[in-house]
Amino acid sequence: MKNNITFLSLFSGCGGLDLGFTQSGFELVAAFDHWLPAVKNHNKNSHLFGGAKAQQKSLKLSENEIDLGCLPKADVVLGGPPCQGYSFAGKQKIDDPRNQLYLDFKSIVAHIRPKVFLMENVRGLENMALDSIQQSFAAIDYNVTVQRVKAVDLGIPQRRERVIIVGTQIGQKKFKEPEILMGGLFGSLEPPSIFETIKDLPKPMSSKEQFEPQGNYLDDHIFLPLSDLEQRFIRHIPNGGFYSDAPRETLPERLKKIYDNPLEYKSPRLFPKADPIKTAQTIPASTSPSIGGVIAPDLGYREEGAYLIDCSKYMQNGVYTAPEPSRRFTPREIARLQGFPDDFLFEGSGSTKNKMIGNAVPIKMAAIFAAEIKRQMFS
Repeated sequence: MKNNITFLSLFSGCGGLDLGFTQSGFELVAAFDHWLPAVKNHNKNSHLFGGAKAQQKSLKLSENEIDLGCLPKADVVLGGPPCQGYSFAGKQKIDDPRNQLYLDFKSIVAHIRPKVFLMENVRGLENMALDSIQQSFAAIDYNVTVQRVKAVDLGIPQRRERVIIVGTQIGQKKFKEPEILMGGLFGSLEPPSIFETIKDLPKPMSSKEQFEPQGNYLDDHIFLPLSDLEQRFIRHIPNGGFYSDAPRETLPERLKKIYDNPLEYKSPRLFPKADPIKTAQTIPASTSPSIGGVIAPDLGYREEGAYLIDCSKYMQNGVYTAPEPSRRFTPREIARLQGFPDDFLFEGSGSTKNKMIGNAVPIKMAAIFAAEIKRQMFS
């Protein structure tokens, strides 16, 4: 097997894909992203990427921040360009002008000519778009394999799905879907629960409390308190429940309208509070429950960490009331759910940390694809 299999990272974010590939023995030669906080965070953890540094650059080639001739050669190119042109799946083409960053990614692949490329997070991609994807890359002499990947099948405690596209040069063997994605008979992994993933963490602190920075992962174990309006009804939502489990009189006016007309609003499951003995739903880029964020489960805490509570013991006249104020997940908790190790540290505001973690590819997902690429294409 070739030593020092190199990769170039585009749209790198804080480094979820990069860390999975580095952990699998690949060597990062360069990383680029346009968002400065993510670049700074990537570089804060450069020791985990073999010392390679990320650069803040726009990957829109028309902005002339990237000189194709100066990009390093690499065996593998990674990236997650957005494809807004798939907002109306089946009616748009991959060469839709709104997919400009995808086209720039393809131009970089065409210039570098890596043996393999991996592209993820093509939003809105549907089955009827696959021919367009395949034809687009065939035009630059690459065969592609497109897979919709469920994180739980890979032993990740999160019900997240990603679209992963792996391309290989025409004339080489085509990448085959990893057997682990084919179901239980082929070795899919049982994911741990939320509780199993975060139970050893100490009781988190509120950002309103005074604290001394620890210089370690506990600096990321802090949450922004919910507003008084939110707390008024969220404290009545049991683990695994939703806004409709709270008494109607505690709800804000907009939720009362939905509560009173569930059929008209298609009974949305708003303000979900996570069930700690299950896997998490997709961790979004914001922990604000009003825009889709998941509320942390109600847990008890001892010196050694968290313990499960029996919500039925806190029911009175059919109404649950949390023993302590309910809260958002902390950045460190969602980092655990995404598979970031505790020695991967984050910087910036809580919302900035949550955004970069929520936008990342789960580390284990990246590592599994990296290992398969190494086994299939470089052995």
